[in-house]
Amino acid sequence: MVLGVDMNSLLSYVEPVVVVTNVANSLFDTALLMEVYDQLNRTVAGNSDLVQKEVARFYMIYNMIYSLAPLLTTVLLGKWADRQGQKVLLVVPLLGYLLGRLLLLFTHIFQLPVNVMFGSAVINGLAGGFPAYWSGINAITALRSEPAKRSLRLNMLEVASGMAGFIGSLASGHFFLMKVNNQHGILLICLCLVLYLLSLLYSAFILRYPPVQPQRQLRTEVNDPSPKRYNAQIVLLFICYLLYDFGVTGGENIIKIFVLKPPLSWHAVWVGYGNAACYVMFLTSFLGVLILSKWLSDPSLVLMGIISNTAGFITMAFVRRSSVYFIARSMMVFSCIPLPTIRAQLSKQMEGASYGSIFAWFQSAMALTDVISTALFNSLYAGSLQSESNFLLLLAAAICWSSTVPVVVYSWREKRGTYSSIAGTDSAQRLITEEQYYSDDSCMLSLSE
Repeated sequence: MVLGVDMNSLLSYVEPVVVVTNVANSLFDTALLMEVYDQLNRTVAGNSDLVQKEVARFYMIYNMIYSLAPLLTTVLLGKWADRQGQKVLLVVPLLGYLLGRLLLLFTHIFQLPVNVMFGSAVINGLAGGFPAYWSGINAITALRSEPAKRSLRLNMLEVASGMAGFIGSLASGHFFLMKVNNQHGILLICLCLVLYLLSLLYSAFILRYPPVQPQRQLRTEVNDPSPKRYNAQIVLLFICYLLYDFGVTGGENIIKIFVLKPPLSWHAVWVGYGNAACYVMFLTSFLGVLILSKWLSDPSLVLMGIISNTAGFITMAFVRRSSVYFIARSMMVFSCIPLPTIRAQLSKQMEGASYGSIFAWFQSAMALTDVISTALFNSLYAGSLQSESNFLLLLAAAICWSSTVPVVVYSWREKRGTYSSIAGTDSAQRLITEEQYYSDDSCMLSLSE
């Protein structure tokens, strides 16, 4: 009986899905980049600036389709999940991943034009894509975690995703260079598709999902009964999230293309190493939350992550050697803290029965932000190759830095609401605090047992 309970508990974790899927994603990212770059390089006869423009154009269109197509289905899938269970938010997008990315194999084998991969983005997007998939992952985790531990749990998802991407990225370049039928890349693409299939089967038949939540208000605000202040807090968190995501998306899109041209001129193995360095930030960010959350509040952790990422982008703007690239990455050690921490803060102020819809709306807004960021930065990059293009990374740093404004205002409003007292209510508030303390203490004692 105990073994059965423990097994059910183990099968309720979504981390295996996150790990397998993100290894597959990291393999696919390298395979797609090298396939696109190799084909376009042959088309323009090795002209470095021209191939950079063509790759930037391809990714601008691909990422726009990849981000816009889920807007048609993600919210509908989220509402369906709230009524029928969160399973739909994992199975449908993973099926889309498998079917859509199968096109890369056909493109490689039959030497189809790389524009065929726009169809892959459409298939993936109409199945919900990353917004629906990540909404489901976050909804399941939020439903199965206590509010006090939620920031840590959601950051654990990020570190699981990051470490999976790190492993996949390190291996991806080597798998790409292995020949099958005297061709590079086939083994890498096939391995990627097998991992998507395994993740789909696990999500469909093995993973244990939380029960459907009744549609009722699960959260009451003890210290702040004012709906107006409550809504303002949500808006501030939302603005911070989107500004930070806008800057990060734009900057990372530029870095992905920049490393392929002189002075770095990276090949597949170095591309994998660079992606791996990026994924290490998930681990260092998680360790930062794990250690520093004892002394720092969630808004302070968010600010620390924004500052870390801004410093890394500024350094990256002046990269001329591979060693400086990795120095810049090392400065971004806490840059993965803000997004999951803000999601955790928002989930604490929402109704649990609507997590599917809430996270779906949230990821859809993020997808739209990514589209605008990709279109802006890739267009500017294509037009700046003949001049200094590092200003785009400085622009990304400035946008990331601007996201500190709403989080500072949020922190100020939160502290003002916490410490403002109403005559005659201090003893009652103290009683509530004591009851919450002993409740938390009892919970921790039961967990330790």
